[in-house]
Amino acid sequence: MKFIIILIGFTFFGFHSLQAQMTLAHVESDSVIPFMPSYQEAMNTLQSYAQILQKQLEGKEAEAQAYYMEYAEKKKKGLLAPKEEQDYQTKLQQMEEKLKISAQEMEKKLEDKEVELMKPIEDAYNKAILEVCKENKYAYIIDKKMVLYAEGGINATPKVKAKLNL
Repeated sequence: MKFIIILIGFTFFGFHSLQAQMTLAHVESDSVIPFMPSYQEAMNTLQSYAQILQKQLEGKEAEAQAYYMEYAEKKKKGLLAPKEEQDYQTKLQQMEEKLKISAQEMEKKLEDKEVELMKPIEDAYNKAILEVCKENKYAYIIDKKMVLYAEGGINATPKVKAKLNL
């Protein structure tokens, strides 16, 4: 009989311990990350960088447009020999191709800059998540937007915000 009582006791305490180890919490990253000062700074930097790249691209587009206008004017006035007209068309095609490549390079540069700027923000956020997890003995913290259905649970968002001084 004592053995059964001891077994029940271990089972109860073991289950309680297992339940404590399996504490699940959630966080709403959309209500944390955009409010981090470093995020706002990064977005401003990214926007400025995008404007610089856009102006560079617009400069190249203006150059191509001016070249096309020169070609169209000379063609309209009949000032172009067939070989000159072909040269203009070839150069216009090359300029168009360079514009496409420049636009793709701009997109890539912008993506790379975003990754570079977001890395420290993500690191700080993940560090805060880890600290909250350890301090509160949560087994898991998941992002609420990744959950299809949830009822109840522990909302760790305020604790993560506190860790980030938000």
